[in-house]
Formats: sequence, structure tokens, C-alpha cells
Amino acid sequence: MLNSDTLAATPARRGRRPATLGTAMLAVLAMCASGNACADPELDALRQQVQELQQRYEAIAKQHAAQQAAAAATVTASAAPAAAPAKAPSDAAVSLYGITLYGTLDVNLTYLSNGMPQSDYLSGGTYSLIQKNSNRTIFTAGENGLTQSRIGLQGNKELVGGWSGIFRLETIFNPLSGDIADALKSMTADNGKAVTAQTTSADSSLAGQPFNSAAYLGLSHKDYGTITVGRQNGLLADGIAKYDPMATAQAFSPHGRSGNYSAGGSTESGRLDNSVKYSAQFGALHAGVQYQFNGASGSAGNAWQLVLGGASARGSFDVYYVKKEQAIASASLNAAQVTTLNCPFTVAAGAPAQCNVAGGGGTALDRALAGTVSDNTDFTVMGTYDFGAVKLFGGYEHISFANPDTPLAAGSSTIGGYVLAYVNKQAGVGSTFAINRIWQYEFVGLRYAFTPALEGRLAWYRQEQSAYATGATAGCNSAVAANCSGLMTAYSGVLVYNMSKRLDAYGGAMWSGVRGGLASGFLHTNTIDPTLGIRYTF
Repeated sequence: MLNSDTLAATPARRGRRPATLGTAMLAVLAMCASGNACADPELDALRQQVQELQQRYEAIAKQHAAQQAAAAATVTASAAPAAAPAKAPSDAAVSLYGITLYGTLDVNLTYLSNGMPQSDYLSGGTYSLIQKNSNRTIFTAGENGLTQSRIGLQGNKELVGGWSGIFRLETIFNPLSGDIADALKSMTADNGKAVTAQTTSADSSLAGQPFNSAAYLGLSHKDYGTITVGRQNGLLADGIAKYDPMATAQAFSPHGRSGNYSAGGSTESGRLDNSVKYSAQFGALHAGVQYQFNGASGSAGNAWQLVLGGASARGSFDVYYVKKEQAIASASLNAAQVTTLNCPFTVAAGAPAQCNVAGGGGTALDRALAGTVSDNTDFTVMGTYDFGAVKLFGGYEHISFANPDTPLAAGSSTIGGYVLAYVNKQAGVGSTFAINRIWQYEFVGLRYAFTPALEGRLAWYRQEQSAYATGATAGCNSAVAANCSGLMTAYSGVLVYNMSKRLDAYGGAMWSGVRGGLASGFLHTNTIDPTLGIRYTF
């Protein structure tokens, strides 16, 4: 009898039936032609088997035809012009022709045991670290606790030879007021006020520029690296964002709240105008270099930043060197400086001698600040290692502040078009850094994934300042002067829950405290900031 497995093992061929099936059919017809042969039970069984084989053949033939049609459609599609892109899902970024619109909104409720009334201009509104002007208990709607709110455009367009053109324009803002982040404006709002009456204010690289976070363009290649030109993060700032266990959250990290650490000592240098940055990957190693040109408005001195690091499947490390000449740290004017600022316009007649002080000349009060100028040198090493559910982070930073080789005069500009109406003494006896100020800063922390949607973060931060006072207070270690040795410590913890692809909820707190020279003039020496918030990204 005919073995039905023969057909199953033999693929059907387009345009003809298998030989075994044709032979079986001819045999049945020949037997039937002899008369009563078709009534034979054995022939009936053979005929039934042939019918079954016929059905199986037709099924295989249909399957083969469908496969041939699909292959032909694939060839046709590959040769045809590209079809219009499918409509993006509702939770996807908005992209067109290689340009993407993206953004973040972050709002919260926060309590500060010792804080200041909220600013419409300083990114974050409130200040989670203890400050000299932390003057009261605050409970308020807050913003930018986990991530700074921002909106931006970025582009990546393939060119030729594996090169792509890239750009980014990004603005950080305060969602509760709608104002573009302008830290220097927050300080001018406190000009002449006693610390007990001040609102939240601090220095920053965000100074009201239309694109205060980024404005650069460049070229990128997977083998040759990326080069960008314009206003952009320093390499060290990129590294801090990578290695901070709190991901530079402003409510939970000194890295996020104070840009001094990511800028090599003076926060206005965290983002560098008029700079060129190059980075590349060389197997397991990577390297980068960045240079800021001197002479641009608000960018008084040159800057160099270098990084060299390595990575494996489980972790990475990076070593940084930063040099910034004429680094500027701005501050609000005290009452005496305000009195003489607009001389002779705001000083009563009979006191014209006050017009001879540095800072005179009619600078507007809302554009004037005091400045401390230094040449800064920074060495930093940071790393991370992933154990699976637990990921560890750590780093050490050494910053040296010296008198600048080329001092800046009163009346010089800083970022955002603000004017340094008064500057520190920068050379000789009695100068601010006759002895170099040294900051040593270290941090450790971890992130733990409780579930794919719930992550916990814990961190410890410590900053130590050397004594750089001269004269009667040389070597001091108390709060008698800001140039005595001092210590800042912070502890923080937060839970982040991914409610959906675009929406996160978070809750946590940071405690920070200061003593010695870092507490000089402070109304309070510690604060804690329990915070609950939500973040939406697109």
C-alpha cells in the first residue's frame, strides 16, 4: 500500500504534482477499467488514501503560494519609495524630519524646617540645602524637585559617510510661575535686604538666557566621536549627572541644588558659552576635551575640561581635570553697596564723595551684583558598579581656588548681561585667596530596584573646606569668618515610582547641616526638606 508519509516528506513543487500522487491515481484508474476491480475493498482503501493525499497536497500548495506572494511583496516594498510614517502613539515624543520636541514638568509639595519664601526666578523655587539666608519654616507648592522642568528641540540628521548633524536648543523654567530660570535675577531681588527678609536666591549658570540650558550644534560619528560648538554642559557637569546617586535631583542632592561641584568651584561655569567639546569611545575606554574661548560677553576667562574613563558591562569610572580662569561667583549686594550703587542719583546731595567707590556710575539695581573672582583647578574621580538590583555610586573631588592671574575690575559683566558692581580684592596683601581655599568633596550612594516600577535611592555627601584666612584669624576652625575651615554634610533618600511611561511619582527628604567657616553668618545651621511630587516627561 502507498505510504502517506512519502508526501509529507516531499515538498510540493510549483506547477506539478508529486510523482507518487500521479502514480497512485493511474493505478486506481487502471484497476477500475478492468470491471469489478473498483469494488475490491483493498482498492477502496487505496482510493480513500489517494483522496487524503490530494487534500494534503492542496493545503501544501496554498501555503507555498502564500509564501511566494509574501516574498514578492517584500521585494516590491524594498524597491518602492518610503511610505508616509505611521502616526506616532500618543505617549511618544513629537518628531518630524529628524527634529524632536521634548520636555519635562515637575511639581511638588515641600516643607523646609529652615528655608526662605519661594522665588519665581531661581530654578526650583525653594532651596533644599541650608543657606545663610534660610530664615523661616516653609510649607509650599514647589517645583523641579526630581528634575528641572524644561522644553527643548533636538535634531539628529544623517549626512554622508556615517556622519550626522546634531543640535540642541533647551530652556529650563519654573512651571509654577512660567518664568525662565534666572538665578542672578533672584539675587538682585535680595539686593540691600537683611538676610531675615530675603527670599530664595542663589547663583547658577541659568541667568535668563532664552536658551539658558543649551544652544549648540555639531557633528557625530559612531567611530570618530562627537564634536559640538556653542553653549553646553561642561564635561564635569555631564559626569556629575551620570554618577550622582540622586541623579542631580534638586530636592535631594547637593549636586542638583548647588552647581559649584559640577562646575569646578563656581556654579556659573557649569555650562560654558562659546565652547567646543569633543568626546569619543575607543573600545572600553572613552575620552573627552572641552575648551571655552576667552573674551565672550559674560565669559571672562578661558576654561579647559578633560575626561578619561573606562566602562564594562557592570560599571564605569571617569577621571576629570578642570581649569577655569577668572571664575565668577556672584552674590546679592549688601545695604552699604546699594547705598552707593547709583550715586549720585540715589544719594542725597552733600555726599558726592561716595561716588568714587567701586561700583558707582549708575548701574541699575536690578542688574548689579557683587562678584568673587578666582582661578579654579579641579580634580575629580567618580565611578559606579551594578550588582543587579543594587547599583553603587561614589566620587571624590578636590577644588583649589586661587587669586586670578588676571584680575577683573568692578563694572565687568557676567552671564546674562549682569554687572559685577563690586568685586573682591584679587591680588597682594589682604586679597581673598592670599592662601588658596581648598574644597574636598566626597559622596557615596546606591539605587535599589524593588520592582521594575519602583526604585529607592540613598546618598551621603560631605564637603570639607580648608582654612584660608590670614592675620588674626589664620588657621581658624570656627564660624567667626567665612574663610575658616568648615564642613557641610547631607543625607538623602527618595522613592521614585514609574506610574506610566511618562509619569513618575516621588517622595523623599534631604537633611543638610553646616559648621565652622561654612556656617559663618548663617541664621540656622541645618534644615530638612520632606518632598512629595510628580514628574511628566514627553
